[in-house]
Amino acid sequence: MAKYQKLVEPFKIGNVELRNRFVMLPMTIEKVDNYHVTDDLVDFYEQRAKGHAGLIEIGSCYVCDCFGTEPKYHTTTGACGCWDDEFIPGFQRIAEVCHKHGSKVAAQLQLCYEWRASGDDPLLSYAPSKDVPSGPFVGMPEREYTKEEIAEVVKQYGQAARRCKDAGIDIIEIHAGIGYMVMRFLSKYSNHRTDEYGGSAENRARFLCEIIDEIHKTCGDDMPILVRISADDLMPDGNRIADTLELIPIVEAHGVDAWSVQAGFHEAPRPVANQIVPEGEFIDLAKQVKTVTSKPVFPGTRINTLDMCEKVVTEGYGDAVGMARQFIADPDTARKVEEGRPEQVRPCIVCSRCLDNIFIGKPCQCSVNANVWEGVEVGLPQDKPATEKQHIAVVGAGPGGLEAARVAAERGHKVTVLEKSDKLAGLLTMAQVLNANIEPLVSYWNEEMKLHPNIEIKLNTKVDVDTLRALNPDQVIVSPGGGIIPIDVPGIDGKNVVKSEDIKAMCNGIVPEGKGMIWKAAVAAIKAQGGTVGFMRMGLNMKSGPTAIVGKRVVVVGGGFAGLEVAEAMCDGREIWVIDPAKKLGNGIGIIDKNPTINLLKKKGVHLMPLTELIEVTKKGAKVKNVETGEEQLIECDTVLTSLGVEQNTDLYDEIVKVWPHAKLIGDATTPDGKVYRTLEAVKGGYQASMAI
Repeated sequence: MAKYQKLVEPFKIGNVELRNRFVMLPMTIEKVDNYHVTDDLVDFYEQRAKGHAGLIEIGSCYVCDCFGTEPKYHTTTGACGCWDDEFIPGFQRIAEVCHKHGSKVAAQLQLCYEWRASGDDPLLSYAPSKDVPSGPFVGMPEREYTKEEIAEVVKQYGQAARRCKDAGIDIIEIHAGIGYMVMRFLSKYSNHRTDEYGGSAENRARFLCEIIDEIHKTCGDDMPILVRISADDLMPDGNRIADTLELIPIVEAHGVDAWSVQAGFHEAPRPVANQIVPEGEFIDLAKQVKTVTSKPVFPGTRINTLDMCEKVVTEGYGDAVGMARQFIADPDTARKVEEGRPEQVRPCIVCSRCLDNIFIGKPCQCSVNANVWEGVEVGLPQDKPATEKQHIAVVGAGPGGLEAARVAAERGHKVTVLEKSDKLAGLLTMAQVLNANIEPLVSYWNEEMKLHPNIEIKLNTKVDVDTLRALNPDQVIVSPGGGIIPIDVPGIDGKNVVKSEDIKAMCNGIVPEGKGMIWKAAVAAIKAQGGTVGFMRMGLNMKSGPTAIVGKRVVVVGGGFAGLEVAEAMCDGREIWVIDPAKKLGNGIGIIDKNPTINLLKKKGVHLMPLTELIEVTKKGAKVKNVETGEEQLIECDTVLTSLGVEQNTDLYDEIVKVWPHAKLIGDATTPDGKVYRTLEAVKGGYQASMAI
């Protein structure tokens, strides 16, 4: 059997046959206009249908009237309204474009933390029990549901489902997970009621069962119903898998056709979706659910690679596999697998930049797919061929430069990429050594550049104006990377100091200036093994040892995104301090990852020292000062590692623009003061630059 073949076999949910085992999970991607479906949202789902996703789920179809309200939970504002017939045409548009390309569509009926019976009532935070805090941003519930209000909610679900059926939606999903309203009834953590809706498993499931019964009344028994449930809610005194195994048969008796299994509440003390969560961490929950049901079951939390997808469907963890972020990263994931070219799948790097925006009510964005942000306004390169084909020189083969080259080539331009090192991917070459999630992206870029005959790559090429004059391009895009933020204190050039630019040089096969035999040996080993990531890691010797470039006791100078990533990657077997003059660490890390990252570092014993600056490096270690009190201390260490990030770098661009006035500067080189530009900003800059030519 060919690799990943099981993933492209058809399967059924109820009476609906799906072309493959890929399920695009529902997300609230904030592409609505006052709860109405927009052209951008239709385009978003159509792209995934063109990419052959078997089932596409529309996230957060809200069942109660939210017009004219200001929800405390920001994500609600990005939901698709489903409380009135006026929304039917929007859902119909999504269903039609997805069906045209062979994908089936599910609508996820949703109620988060706030509710009202009608547009004449105030939108208030509700819960099954008033004594338990609601989810993020909401605080304590303002109301506890009465039985009469529960009956009204049930009717709202039934009418919302009826509208979806009228619009041509294939499957109804009830969101009963992640701590939203239905889950709050199911969970022992949040449901302390003493009436028939609380206490026993049968009572806690009653609300969900009544919703299912109502949907069968409004839509008929032939409308498939899918339930998404947190099989372990990860909350204190909440539901564990044993509770879920008791709930599943109770609920299923009311007519459920499939189960989508996730984990956690949004406010759970244990992260569920971050990079720090191992991939596949929760797939066994789905496997256990399969022991109490004969209906299709699929896991859908923290899965992003094809290898993990294959494990799920071939080793009995699920009948299909649910992913959301991977389908944001590459709409064509399923089609590329079907066509036997999985190496061309653009990988999700699990950076959570999409969730950072969604969680605060801003449109979805993606670090590897700039079109998610731009949507129909800028369009796709294959849909906008160049009216006049030109020769474009791209200076720098980092993610911004490579994206500029890809987009320009797809639009029909001739592209020459000029790179001073001997490798593609720029800072990602170093980042993949510290962060294994980046490694597939570097592989993707190396494969992608081979696909375009109109792209020429020139490595080991230092660029100046004369170099470009010899090429005589029509347009120039400059992506040289940011400048290293300098630090000037006594001893900074000592042998016990490792700078981020030294590590970058080593990863690019260059011995940093002034470094001795250990560095030369590490670089030689890397080159001998063809520059593999494993040997780069060995050269850096992240696990420490007698020949390590970085010693056992390390002071990391810089507590932003870059510094904390370095600290986390190197902390096993070492004692590490992270210092930064800022009051709070984590500059450049989004809302989803910041606290979990800091908590993980604390758990691993890393000493975090905000309000602290380096004033001198001595043979014994790092002399530091508290910026508020002025108190000084010596941290005895073997290595001082600087990781301050990058700053604006316009020197080369300033020379080029004199000759090519329309030259564009993109990527880290454009970093404003105090901002942290990462892969997302680089890729977005490259995409925009080439789409504008």
